[in-house]
Amino acid sequence: MKLSTRSEYGIRVLVALARADGDRPSPLAGIARAEKLPHAYLEQLVGDLRRAGLVRATRGQSGGYRLARPAEQINLSDAVRALDGPILEMPCGGPEDMEVCSRPQDCSVHEVFERLHASLSDTLTTTTLAQVAATAGGPPYPLSVRRRRAAGASAH
Repeated sequence: MKLSTRSEYGIRVLVALARADGDRPSPLAGIARAEKLPHAYLEQLVGDLRRAGLVRATRGQSGGYRLARPAEQINLSDAVRALDGPILEMPCGGPEDMEVCSRPQDCSVHEVFERLHASLSDTLTTTTLAQVAATAGGPPYPLSVRRRRAAGASAH
């Protein structure tokens, strides 16, 4: 299972907006620069976030983006669904989706996929932008560890 770059980058934009939370809109170019993300790609993503009612755009010289609701009222599930659609794309992934399954008898793995769906959904739904914005953030490994891992991978 892989979280798409659409969701990762989109959530990073939303977190940057939650941290800014000022009177003025945040220019997307500044967010792209600070997060080291491609500006053109972020333009596409904020369009989806705007259509989902998660961000508002302000045009003009001092324009940019801001959250459409307080960060405490936007959860990660809202963002992932706006950017990528369903949380777990399986015909019978959710507890109400058994009838969608075309198998004539109980599937041997349905219960584990149902638990996986519930766990993912619960984590994303109970985690708000405010909670993520309050953390220090940063890469999962120190730069020295990432360099050693990259050097080891290129040696093989």
